[in-house]
Formats: sequence, C-alpha cells, structure tokens
Amino acid sequence: MVDFQELREGVSLGGYTLERSLQQDGAGSSFAVLTETGERLLMKLVPERGADAEQQFAIWQRSRLLRQTNLVDVRDVGRCELEGNGYFYSVFEYPDEVLAAALGHGPLSEAETREVLKAALAALRYLHGQGLVHGAVTPDHIVAVGETVKLATEGLRESGDPEGYAKDVRQFGELVRTLRAPEPLDEPLATVARHATTAEVRERWTLAEIANVLEPRPVESPKADELAKPIDSPRPVEAPKADEPVPALPAPRVRRDETEQPPRAFPKWIIAGVGLLLLFILFFNLQRKPETAEVRSAAAPPPAPAVTPTEPVAAPPVKSPPPPPPTAGPWRVIAFTYHSHELAAKKTKWINEKWPDLHAAVFAPKTLQGFYLVALGNGMSREEANRLQRKARSLGLPRDTFVQNYRE
Repeated sequence: MVDFQELREGVSLGGYTLERSLQQDGAGSSFAVLTETGERLLMKLVPERGADAEQQFAIWQRSRLLRQTNLVDVRDVGRCELEGNGYFYSVFEYPDEVLAAALGHGPLSEAETREVLKAALAALRYLHGQGLVHGAVTPDHIVAVGETVKLATEGLRESGDPEGYAKDVRQFGELVRTLRAPEPLDEPLATVARHATTAEVRERWTLAEIANVLEPRPVESPKADELAKPIDSPRPVEAPKADEPVPALPAPRVRRDETEQPPRAFPKWIIAGVGLLLLFILFFNLQRKPETAEVRSAAAPPPAPAVTPTEPVAAPPVKSPPPPPPTAGPWRVIAFTYHSHELAAKKTKWINEKWPDLHAAVFAPKTLQGFYLVALGNGMSREEANRLQRKARSLGLPRDTFVQNYRE
C-alpha cells in the first residue's frame, strides 16, 4: 500500500498535480490538487480493493449529475494507479472554510445560524428527493465555497430504509444545538431541535415540517384602511305591543321622472306617407326591369371558341420523398463524462499520451446538452466497440466504461 504522506508536490494523480496531502482515515485519503490551469480542487481517493470501494465509486459517478446550490459540486470521477495499486478518485470543489474551524472561535450568531440551517435544509431535502442520504450532517462536513454555504458530498449513499432519512433529521437537530452552544436556543430553533432529535423515530419531524417552522409562509393580513372601517350592525326592530295598532307604512315617494306616463298615439299621417313611398319605389323598379335585361344581354361577350388540343399536356413530374434519415450513428465507447469541455479535453490528452491506440476524442452528443464525453474509437460496429470496451477496462480505465450508439 502507498504511504501517501511520502508523496511529494508535483506527483500526477489521475491527470491532476498533487499540491499537498490533507487527511488520511479509514474512509480514504484527501489531497489538494491543481489542474493544468492552476485551479485548486479537492481529491478523495479510496483503494480499489476496499470493501465498499465499488459502491462508493458508483455513488460518486451518480453524484456528478447532482445540481443543487448548497451541495459541493463533483467535478470529476475516475481511476488511477500508484506503484501498481489501483485507486478510485473523485474531485470536488475546494472549500474556502470549514464550519468546524469557525465554531472554534465561538458560537454563531442567530442570523448566521439561520443561514447555515437554511442551506443544510435545502441540500438535505434535495438529496432525499433523489433517494440519497448524507449520514454526516456535522460542522466537519459543512463548508463555505466563496459566499455560499454547502454540504460536502464525498460520503453520500443510497438508502431504501426510512431510518437513513430519520438519521439525517436527528443530525440536523443536533447541528442546531451545536451552532449556538453554549448559548440557549431561542424560538423556533428550540422547537426544531426538540422535535428533530426525539428518540421515537415515528414521532420525529420530517424535513418538510422543519421547513414550515424555519421558513413559514407569510400570511396576508387585511389592509389598515379596511380595518379602520366601522362595522355596520343592524338596529334591533321592536315588535309592537298587542294592544297597540300597527301603523301603516308610508307610501313610497315617486320622482317625477319615474311616474308612469300614458302612451302616446303614433301619428297616422306618417304611416300613410311611408305606404305611398313604398308603392312609388315598386312601380319605378317594374318600369326599369326590361331595359336592364336588354343592357345585360347586349354587354355579354360572345362565347369563346372551343380549343381542341393537338398534343397531350405532360403532367409535372412527381418528386419522390427523400429517404428517411439514418436511425443510428456510429458506435462509441464512453469512458468519462464531464460538464466542462476543458476537463474532457485534458482527460482525452492524458489517455492518448498513455494509450494512443485507444484513439480518445471529446464527443458532445446533441441529445445531451451540456455534457462532454471522452469517447474511445469512432465509427465502429457493435462487435468492435465491445472488444475495445474490454480492452479499455483491462488497461485500468473505469469499469463503468460503456458502449453507446448516439444519433448524430
């Protein structure tokens, strides 16, 4: 086994340049590494022959597709060799500060505590929605990248057991107390910590219930001018006594313009005038009808002589429909997937320098926008691609290298 403490600055690890060793424990080893452009990143290595190495590598591969503001971004995943031993590695954003170090100077303020809890809660709800659990919601795994509080992602795991999600909730409640210790908790933090850490799992709050308390939705209140309006209450009506006569109701007042007016008779001379006018129009039209017919017949042009075609008219040629597009493109062997063209090109260069016969190239399929694949070979048949896949795995490339036929 390699003694990572003996590795010196400048050693290449999976195409990255080692800057210094950070930590070694039972879960693996951490390093600060540099890219070709000088960007500092965090690399985590686990021995390939470890008990849970294959499962950890699969989770790292899946973590590359996670996209949430408060989760540390996974930049790269792969396999490397050191002194004949194989290792799986994953490359993450480099943290600017770890929460545990900040707590060494004293408890956070209430505003800072709420900011950290809001970020951790958003990250946990996203992970649980993806079927993943964190398992280590502690100050050692909460970092700051720039101005953003993020939850570390090197130890994620899948969980089909509800107790895994309940464990994350309990750790979140313990985190609430840790951020303010030794100061007492104010409301609603005290309520959240109490319900999130209850021993009975079935009574423990869910992340959604915690969010409803930490981030309550504002309730619209009535406007001030509406509250100032007096409320009209009906006056009580006294019933008349038995021996008193019931007064008659006064007749409603009627305005002059609302009084009913007698209908006026329509003048008869207007009806007679309209009748005479209609008779005059009818007589005039009867007199002009024969003249109009003659004018129309005289103005009609003579019929055109029929034309007998001497030769048949050729029909226009019918264009045949274009042939259907090909249903599939060439077969490729995909070894790595990146969200950055620069990282994909760097990995391609590294492969071609080490194994030129693999013919690695950067491939960006149209069906996967924003992804850059490191493809081995091009324009192969399925059998050739399968042989190249087995060869790539035997040379030490990732075991999840797969064969795919992408549409061009």
